[in-house]
Amino acid sequence: MARIFNMMFWRKLIPGLWLACLAMWAQAQVGEEELKASFVLSFARFVTWPAEALKANPGELVFCLLGNKGALYDALSDKQGKQAQQLTVRFRHVARGDNLRACQVLVFADSEVEQSETVLRRLAGQPVLTINGTGRFLEAGGNIGLFTENDKLRFDINRAAARANGLEISSQLLRLARTVKQ
Repeated sequence: MARIFNMMFWRKLIPGLWLACLAMWAQAQVGEEELKASFVLSFARFVTWPAEALKANPGELVFCLLGNKGALYDALSDKQGKQAQQLTVRFRHVARGDNLRACQVLVFADSEVEQSETVLRRLAGQPVLTINGTGRFLEAGGNIGLFTENDKLRFDINRAAARANGLEISSQLLRLARTVKQ
């Protein structure tokens, strides 16, 4: 009888432990995306756009996510209505064919890695802060590379690309970056 109880106990315990581990993993993933969204909002607080770039949506700073919706989409959309430089954050999901110049901050989802170079070429010289953390994003002209390293969120900045887009990044933010490409 004890042996039957042990077998039944383990048959119920193992799937339960597996589900608990899966739930903890999912929670950690969502937590990372929420942290990334907070970093994106913080970046916007330390960037200066040309006055003309902000005229299209007076009083607002438009954040856009290019690519698949997921945890990052949810985390960024939670930033809707927050303040950055006395401007109200508005959030939009966009596709490659949309007018991406209407965004002041464009975050590339990982699903757009393959297309990021093409999109960055289209936005060259436009006052759009571009953010992603994969591959050759900064070398292709992206502004901020946000990534996880040793379980910590880090970022690199391509200051030359930002300046070419008419953006000025605060020295305070530059000091916090792992590396800055001048």
